[in-house]
Amino acid sequence: MAKGPPGRPLHRTLTFWTMCGLGLGMLCGAIAPEAGERMRFLADAFISLMTMLIGPVMFTTVAGGLASLGGRRPLGSLSLKAVVYFEAVTTLALVTGMLVGNLVGLLPSPGTDPEKDAGEVASLQRQAQSFGNGSLSLDAVVPHSLSSAVIGGNAVHTLVVAGITGVALVLAGRRGAPVLDLINRSSHLLFCMVRIVVTGAPAAAFGGAAYTTSQIGTVPLGGLAGLIGAFYLTCAVVIFGGLGLLARAGGFSLWRLVRYLRHEILVAIGTSSSGPVFPRVLRKLELAGAPRSTSAPVLAGGYSLHLVGTCLYIAMAAVFVAAATGSGLSLGDQLFFLAMAMIVSKSAVGVTGSGLLTLIATLSVTQSVPLGAVGLIIGIDRIMSEARAVTNLIANSVATLVITKWSGQLDLDRLTHTLSARRPPELDWPEDDPTVVEIHISDGT
Repeated sequence: MAKGPPGRPLHRTLTFWTMCGLGLGMLCGAIAPEAGERMRFLADAFISLMTMLIGPVMFTTVAGGLASLGGRRPLGSLSLKAVVYFEAVTTLALVTGMLVGNLVGLLPSPGTDPEKDAGEVASLQRQAQSFGNGSLSLDAVVPHSLSSAVIGGNAVHTLVVAGITGVALVLAGRRGAPVLDLINRSSHLLFCMVRIVVTGAPAAAFGGAAYTTSQIGTVPLGGLAGLIGAFYLTCAVVIFGGLGLLARAGGFSLWRLVRYLRHEILVAIGTSSSGPVFPRVLRKLELAGAPRSTSAPVLAGGYSLHLVGTCLYIAMAAVFVAAATGSGLSLGDQLFFLAMAMIVSKSAVGVTGSGLLTLIATLSVTQSVPLGAVGLIIGIDRIMSEARAVTNLIANSVATLVITKWSGQLDLDRLTHTLSARRPPELDWPEDDPTVVEIHISDGT
């Protein structure tokens, strides 16, 4: 019988059943589109359950991780390196998306009806106003309360409060040790809850794949097929070209990292979201040699500030929609759009359908394209969201490993051994291997 990880048959691995779920979902969506469309609730339920846990998981891991750095100097150094890396890579992603979008805009226009999907565009515009009436709102960054930051579903809020808590624990010294111990124990409990919920990944992959496949036959692609193909190709080039070079500079193989994260990538494809796999990715990177003290803050920050796939998408889509409506974007308009996208995209985290909402919010700021024209790509947004999710997932994993190495915290030998293993073990959180990190803080650190 075929084997999965050592001592475990292939048919007993979660990766195998997730692949089965994806395949059966695509088959269901192709053969019975109406039934496939109704299966979306499986993916939505899984995403909702994981989203419920992501905020607390992110808070406990980031706060505990920052506290384990043991001083303000390491914390400041890590923050500076992460911010510089995130801004440089996302800026390059926006520029790349803009350049490719200009090329795609030369393709025959699919044509657009300003009244088409007008109601849905108006609904999305109201959601996008949560960013502050088209600009970066203070409410999008600063939470109103501690509880809302942890359970409110906004990753930026969670990251802000977790960062403040982590720094406070460092300053508190030994007096903060009981609180830190509670945070670490809570983290272990939350990871056990994740382990329970993640068993539903095959069903979520089935529902998401069935729904997406069912929609392909109902969307009049026409000239939109060029945008879809160009976006998927651009994501592939960015992943295996740009991120591959960054991985090589970091001393590890991107191909092996992708294989190591194969289950998480399958879940991202099935659910069209990289958020639900945050806890698993964090744990896998920790097991591969990236200590939680650095990997947790960097990965959580990446989920808020380093959405490479989303940046590619909004830049390409904006130029394409402008060309399709005949309005076009001048060089000045494109530069202004890039500047605004760098800001607005940071406040869109934690909102369902953030890619499309970020596009609408950015266009609201620049006022360079009629918002009604966004209805042109609403139908294909789900088709493109899989590529966005996978690109965001891989980009954040690479960023975490590279920045951890820059900080001198990466166990490169362990990483190489883990990624080179013929069959990397399935992720597990056994009772004798707790996910908490023992942290000792002394006064005056």
